[in-house]
Amino acid sequence: MNIFFIYFVIFSLSHIWSFGQNPNDFRDTNNAKESLRIAEWQMNEGDVQAAIKQLEHTVKIKNNFAVAHRLLGKTYLETSQFKKAIKAYEQSFEIDDKLSRAALFECGEAYFKLGEPELAMYFFNRYEKMKDNNYTNVKKESGLEITYDLMLDERKMNCDYVFNLDKSLIIDEPYNLGKKINTKFDEYLPTVTSDGKKLVFTRRLKDVNEDIYLSYRDGDDWKKGKAYGNSLNTDENEGMARFEMHGKAFYFSGCMREDTEGGCDIYKATLKDEEIIEVSRLEGKLNSHEWDSQPSISCDGTKMFFSSTRENGLGGGDIYLSTILPNGDWGIPTNLGKIINTKGDEEAPFIANDGLTLYFTSTGHPGQGDGDLFVSKFKNGTWSAPENLGFPINSTGKEIGMYVQGNGKTAYFASERINGTGGLDIYTFELPEELRPNPMVHLEGFVTNGETNEPIETTISISNSSEKFTIQSDETGWFFLCVPGNKGYSFQINQKGYDYFIDAQFLDAQDNTSNNRINLPLVPKNNLKTVAVRKGLPAREKRVQFFFEFDSFTLNQKTEIELKELSKLLNREKDWKIEVVGYADNIGSAGYNKKLSEKRAKAIASFLSKYGVTIETVIKTEGLGSISSSPNNDTSSQSRRVDVVLRK
Repeated sequence: MNIFFIYFVIFSLSHIWSFGQNPNDFRDTNNAKESLRIAEWQMNEGDVQAAIKQLEHTVKIKNNFAVAHRLLGKTYLETSQFKKAIKAYEQSFEIDDKLSRAALFECGEAYFKLGEPELAMYFFNRYEKMKDNNYTNVKKESGLEITYDLMLDERKMNCDYVFNLDKSLIIDEPYNLGKKINTKFDEYLPTVTSDGKKLVFTRRLKDVNEDIYLSYRDGDDWKKGKAYGNSLNTDENEGMARFEMHGKAFYFSGCMREDTEGGCDIYKATLKDEEIIEVSRLEGKLNSHEWDSQPSISCDGTKMFFSSTRENGLGGGDIYLSTILPNGDWGIPTNLGKIINTKGDEEAPFIANDGLTLYFTSTGHPGQGDGDLFVSKFKNGTWSAPENLGFPINSTGKEIGMYVQGNGKTAYFASERINGTGGLDIYTFELPEELRPNPMVHLEGFVTNGETNEPIETTISISNSSEKFTIQSDETGWFFLCVPGNKGYSFQINQKGYDYFIDAQFLDAQDNTSNNRINLPLVPKNNLKTVAVRKGLPAREKRVQFFFEFDSFTLNQKTEIELKELSKLLNREKDWKIEVVGYADNIGSAGYNKKLSEKRAKAIASFLSKYGVTIETVIKTEGLGSISSSPNNDTSSQSRRVDVVLRK
């Protein structure tokens, strides 16, 4: 809430303004009262910077002018010049300590923003005790005091929280994204594509208009953010955008558009490459007649978390969940309940890729400032008690709009902390391990005709040791799925007109992004492929490769997971004929390489046998030594491998 605006709407009711000049014009007068009236007019017009100059001039004319010092403190507070604000307030108190009760709260606010809860609490207590006393501005500032009275309990709770704050969490201070992204205006609600190359965020200009901006990664930094054009932004407010994880669309809040049902509704922007090709309001029961905003879509695209002020909430903004229906409409939202929502504001939810970890901002749960970041986990059918992300992630300012990349490590958020470029700025940091979601992988792939490279629309079965997924490729052959990372997966396709397809891969939750791209080429039936490994009759085949460290035949964890998945397939489908062929690089003698490649092949065969693939089904186990046909005398890991060749 803008307490600066509230004050001067109230203050202006007792004054008649007769100035004709522009409010940012400085008036060099030697009359202190005249200078004060000019400053009050500038404040009423919203030109706080001009008012500061005029008030600084006023107290030079008359240094014992308590009202001028009190208003100067207010303008400094509004512009986050907290030390100057405190000095001005205390000069006002020294001259006349019965002028303004509201100034006591504001002075406490300035101390609080500087991270001095003891002095902040001292002034908050003075403000509370002065409630029934006589003072000069008792009528003039009564409306402002109503606002401060409502804020008082929250601020005292904030002070108590900071008193007992655990600062033992050893992490680096969040890193400001810099002046190409952040300005003197507010920047917030960041969202990043899964490859980490595009950043979309909201900018609010002069507390009036919100627009959605786009930036591209430039090495370790970001290029200057640019507003989306008329295809998205309008003269009304657009913001709070969140990407779908594949980056082909994002959801956002649009206000006062022709089809808006409430003050703000949630919309979807569909992208083709970088261009917005469609903007549509979400169909179904998700939007209401009230404010609906700050959407976050689950990685599988079936659940939408958002904040709303609709009726029957618990107070302020609450977080709701809507699930997509079979017809593509969004179902009736459910309130996440008293564990998550409070009588304060719960805002800007972000559901992590695992679908189980929820980050959000709250003013109702105990925290440091005007809204702290919290995390809750969905376990056994319920949300856990929210955990404050703590110092130094949260500050005495407002934190909002948490976003975590698929790797579960890299986080972005907006903060109003001191030493920023102005208002809310966007920051990034690495999440401590205990605050991370489960590691996930964005699995993106294409199914094609292995001979013509034409796309194939089909169903892919994907499984790991404990779960099975099915996904449909579209008309371009493209598919996308979020799956738990650091696991081995098998891929199976049974498409009419093509050979049965199988593959196995280990999917890493990588360090910087969570992208894994795979191609699944299908072989048309009756196109027989000649096997080059051994002489014999032509046969249809599939190769699954496993790689080894230099001079080693030990199976690593990745290989073991992949072999477990392969063994499940082979135990289900008994008609596969299997050949296990080992290779070595060109380092060492031919005899040594042959023995090493044999040991590698036998290690694979032995593991498969352990998981039910009996040795009788392995028709050949032989090491062929180094690949002498390699044109570059190859010594890479590609030569240090075993091929499991499957034939029907």
